[in-house]
Amino acid sequence: MSRLTALFISLSSIFLLVSCEHPPNVIVQVEDVDITVSASGELESKQRFYIGPPTVKRLWQYSIKTMLPENSTVTKDQIVLSFDDKKIMERLVDKQGKLSQAQKELENKTRQEAADEQELILIVAEKKMDFEKAQRKASIVDKSSSTVKRKKAQIDFSISDNDLTLAHKNLIFHQENTLLNIKRAQAKVGRLTSEVAQLNNDLERLKVKAPIEGMVIYKANWNGEKPSVGGWVNQGQTVIEIAVIDDMQIKAQITEPDSGNISLGQVVKITLDTAKDKVFEGSITSLGKVFREKSWQDKSKVFDVIIAIEQVDSKLMRPGMTARIS
Repeated sequence: MSRLTALFISLSSIFLLVSCEHPPNVIVQVEDVDITVSASGELESKQRFYIGPPTVKRLWQYSIKTMLPENSTVTKDQIVLSFDDKKIMERLVDKQGKLSQAQKELENKTRQEAADEQELILIVAEKKMDFEKAQRKASIVDKSSSTVKRKKAQIDFSISDNDLTLAHKNLIFHQENTLLNIKRAQAKVGRLTSEVAQLNNDLERLKVKAPIEGMVIYKANWNGEKPSVGGWVNQGQTVIEIAVIDDMQIKAQITEPDSGNISLGQVVKITLDTAKDKVFEGSITSLGKVFREKSWQDKSKVFDVIIAIEQVDSKLMRPGMTARIS
């Protein structure tokens, strides 16, 4: 046997001996790992109503005249906010003056047109009498009368007939023209009456009433400034939020890396920055549909979730408070 063949037999024997040994036992244990997601959010009311200046024709900026204090409680239909009405009052006084003048013009026109109509009716009656008189003269056959007199009677009858026809036409024309003039004057009065009513309505709308009972919260503008009496706001700008504090929820932002660990119905723990020693419980009731940038300064991607609070503490919780969830 060659030396190479002997080496091969020895290695094969060693391999067989190793293969016959039992491998060591390996135990795999599966355990649940809790992944905690932390996020911040803001308390908000489930029932809230935003209030701003009303839409008034030819008015784009509004000066705040009165406001209820922030965090005060307002009842339904109570005036919560009012705006300066000087410009509206000036327009109202002007329109009321024009309306009064238009009403007098309508009254005078109606009276004058009626008097003119009566005069035309009398003219028609007079021309009718002249026509009948001329008709009788023209119908008399008197051979003793000269040809000139008979021709004159026929001419007078023709003239009176034309005069009566013209008088009738004048009366009809006047009546039709009077109807148009009166309608035009009435339309002017109606238009000014509507404008005066609208201005009066605008005056009332400048006194904004609360549509629901709740708490008054001032809303800051794009510059972070809250409204104040004497300040100016633009049309469409939100000035006040009326919030029902007995029905609160949390709107939180979840970062993109943590989004896979969030699902509907998850139970969360809630702490408030103003009362860190108290822990509240809640659950996720709504998930955002799309991701967005957290802010114009922070470009990180987040999506919004809504968290229902199990027990709302209306004495402690206020809309706008910062909440921490986990």
